[in-house]
Amino acid sequence: MRQIASVIKLRLEPDLKTAEILDGQSRICNWLYNRLLEKANHYREYYRETQEPTSAKILYTKFGLRNLVPELKQENPFLKVVYAAPLKNTALRLTASIQAYQKTRKGKRKGKTGWPRFRSWRARWFSLLFDEPYKGYQIKDQTLHLSLGMGQDRKQRSISICMPEAALLKDKEIHTLRIVKQAGIFSAVFTVTTHLPLSKPLNNIIALDPNHKNLAYGVNTQGHAIEIAAPYWLKNFDKRLDELKSKRDRCNKKACVLEILDYEGDPTGKKRYEPSRRWKQLNTTLERVYAKRREQTKIFCYTAASKLFREHDLVAIGDYTPHGNGCTTKMRRAMNNRSVIGRFKEVLSWVALKSGKSYEEYKEEGTTRSCNRCHYRVEGGLEPSIRTWICPHCQTAHLRDENAAQNGLVRVLGNITEKNGGNSPLVPSSGRVEKRWAWCVQPRGVIITPRGKSGDEITSTKKLNEVRDSASPNLIKISNFI
Repeated sequence: MRQIASVIKLRLEPDLKTAEILDGQSRICNWLYNRLLEKANHYREYYRETQEPTSAKILYTKFGLRNLVPELKQENPFLKVVYAAPLKNTALRLTASIQAYQKTRKGKRKGKTGWPRFRSWRARWFSLLFDEPYKGYQIKDQTLHLSLGMGQDRKQRSISICMPEAALLKDKEIHTLRIVKQAGIFSAVFTVTTHLPLSKPLNNIIALDPNHKNLAYGVNTQGHAIEIAAPYWLKNFDKRLDELKSKRDRCNKKACVLEILDYEGDPTGKKRYEPSRRWKQLNTTLERVYAKRREQTKIFCYTAASKLFREHDLVAIGDYTPHGNGCTTKMRRAMNNRSVIGRFKEVLSWVALKSGKSYEEYKEEGTTRSCNRCHYRVEGGLEPSIRTWICPHCQTAHLRDENAAQNGLVRVLGNITEKNGGNSPLVPSSGRVEKRWAWCVQPRGVIITPRGKSGDEITSTKKLNEVRDSASPNLIKISNFI
């Protein structure tokens, strides 16, 4: 049986004193990160000037910065109040960022990765990572026991945190634990081993065409078309976020100046700006709204993916990536903020692994402007406003998204045949759509309603003549433009 590492995120409910202790632990790790980055910057400049290999060994090897932690603990005794694992992984996190920067410069890593920057603890809580199973922590009943450092008095310290959903970890093989805080809520993120079921045979396949009018439009090998509605509630989130940002930005972010104290309470001679109370309240509310949108989007994607894989053995989706290329600034912003296509693909891949089903991405170039009957290609493509059209070669009426999904299904079946060495899959080939369904994804499940007419009805000669003679502006004959 196959195995894979997965994540279980459980909510923590610490009391006020325990929450302050966790904040202090995170603050110290954040300080250590910035101190190590300061040393890394020094070694970087020194190596550029002298090409001295010792500096490069400290800076670019995996454990170079980590080996500096014991020396820093002797110079700064307050570091000893934190357990060794979070301190060690703080140094390893900085090393990973430096190595990612080096790989990007050498062309071994895609994207743009810059040199690490100093972190602000107030802007982002620094997580605490325990990278060994049950070292530094224990789970008993519904309580998580965390070990702290010994401090200068050499006495072992620990804290206990209520974890109501600890039963979800029963019989799980735990590898790591990370304590995080998002929007004021503490969580324990466990990395566990998940056993995957064996792959199931392909009896029903669906090809999805992702777009912005809806989340995706799919056609399966049973002759059914499915239109999955886009998450309409994201528009309300955007309005709410814009209101909060507008109110927050009108407040004074630099209301007063405070002197920075060290961990012993002595002044350091440095000063920092403190926002107004109103700014803090609005910023906290803004973070909570972001967290709520993130969780609702996650539930939406998992609900839709689970429903798809309950009914299909292979879910294929086009490789379209949204770039927000709208005609106006407002449209581009909406396309970027409300598109969940990328996250939906990740969820589909993960749900396929857990259920023993299959997931695939196919190249959808040319699927929209190609007729699925005669394979005629419209020169120059179709404008996004054209939702239905008639093929000038075979006079077949097409729904834009349905035609693209049918072409995608043909490509998916061709890919499967090629992988099987020329043997076609034991499923019907794509053809005329017999039934259409509209899916509306809700937190309680997927609401399915019949929609539209069958392929025989829409392409019949009588119906086609009626469509041509009608004055509907939504159906466009492509031959008028070529």
